[in-house]
Formats: sequence, structure tokens, C-alpha cells
Amino acid sequence: MFKIVLPELLFMKSTDNLLESLDPRAKIVSYFAIVLCVVLTPITHLRDFALYFLLALAISFLSRITPKQILKKVCILIPFVLFVAMFVPFVKEGHICCSLEIGIFRLNVTYEGIWTFLNIMVKSSLSILLLVIASSTTTFPDFLKGMDLLHIPRLIIMLMSFMYRYIFVILDEARRLIRARSLRYFGSRYREQFRVLGYMIGVLFIRTFERAERIYHAMILRGFGGEIRSLKRFKLSYKDILFIIGTIVYLACIVSGLVHKIEHMKVNNTHLWQGL
Repeated sequence: MFKIVLPELLFMKSTDNLLESLDPRAKIVSYFAIVLCVVLTPITHLRDFALYFLLALAISFLSRITPKQILKKVCILIPFVLFVAMFVPFVKEGHICCSLEIGIFRLNVTYEGIWTFLNIMVKSSLSILLLVIASSTTTFPDFLKGMDLLHIPRLIIMLMSFMYRYIFVILDEARRLIRARSLRYFGSRYREQFRVLGYMIGVLFIRTFERAERIYHAMILRGFGGEIRSLKRFKLSYKDILFIIGTIVYLACIVSGLVHKIEHMKVNNTHLWQGL
């Protein structure tokens, strides 16, 4: 049986989570400002990164995501960044800090390489933490609709939406091929295994290409015209504006060095206007 729902009730956000109830535009602008400040801050300003981390913790507290869920997702992405950054201290040229001898090879670790390694790891960890919080509190269709309302170029939004859809298409086809291989494959030498793997990759490419064409034509027949549609009505409320203003003011205090000036005034017992 179908129930008649009033339009006002249909578009209400029924959630107790404060971060989920915010407009996606407010979250996109705030997260973009945080990531931009994190990327542009020199790694030598370690206190600023501590303040960025406190801001990320405050946002995670508002999202009501358990630390276990956050760590579970963060630990999946951090190893990829670590694998890329672990070779930087040995490759970066500069003043030698120490040397490691492995057999006939000698690897020099430089101070510049260590700072570059810290730069990559700290900024990537903060960005990944914000990405996990954003993905846990915002659905992908709402994220695309928020980008559309912010007048992001339609081509970028379309590419992101198709990429999101076709990832699951590729995973579905890959599972079918792996299941078929496990039912028909009885084991052989390593050369034969690589041969079968090459066939699987070729078949996967052909199947995903054909299935993507069928999906696209089905979307066209159902009236898809490139516009991101949503059943929700997005409207900036006072909560969204307060969230954006609070985030920007906090970032402005960090970037301008106001926190360090206040600490310096407390140590030297100077007047407020003299310290500023």
C-alpha cells in the first residue's frame, strides 16, 4: 500500500546528526577552506597543524562518528600515502642527517627529505581524516547536487557521477570473472596463471565498455539530460551559515598567527593592542 506524504515532510531531513543535517554547500565550502589552509601552511608551523587537528576532531564530534569507524577507514588509505612517501628521505637532496648501509648499497637520509616526508604525511593524514568525515556524513548524490548549486562546471560533475557509477559496474564484472575462474580453473604453472590473468583483464575491459554503453543509453531513454536531480530541497539555514563563519574565523585566526600573538602576550605581559 502507498502512503500519501506531504511535500514538506517528503523533503525534511530526518536525522539527529548535526553534520548530516547541514546543507552540502556549507560542508563543501568549509572542507575546501580547511584543506586549502592545510596545504598552504608550511610544515615548520607544527602548532598550526595541531590546531587543524583539533578542528578536525571537533567536526568529527559533531558528526557523532565513533573513533573506531574513523580509524578503520583512515587505516585503509594511509598505507598508500606511506608507501609513496617512504622513499622521499632517501631521494631528496640536501644536508645528510644519517646513512644506512644495506650490503654494498649506502642510503643517505637528508634533513630536507625528512621534512618533506613529514609534510606529505601530516597534510595527507589531515586531508584523509576530513575526507572520511565528509563521506560518512554526506551521500554522493547530495554532494553532486551541492556542487551543482555552487555552479561548479557541469562537465566536472558529470565525470564524477559517471565515475562513481561505473566503479560498481567494474567491480560487478570483476566478481563474475573471478567466480568463473575459480569454478573452471584447476591450477597450473605460474606462466599459465599470468596468461589467464591477462585474458581476464582483456575480457573485463570489453565487458565493462559494453555494459557502460547499455547503461548510458538506458539513462538517455529515461530522460537523463545531464542535470543532477534530487528529492531533497536544499536551502541554507542559520546553522549552515554559522558553520561556515565559525570555520572561516577559526582558520583566519590560525593563518594570521593570532593564537601565537596571544600566547606571546601572556608570556611577556604586554597589552592587547601592543601585542597585535
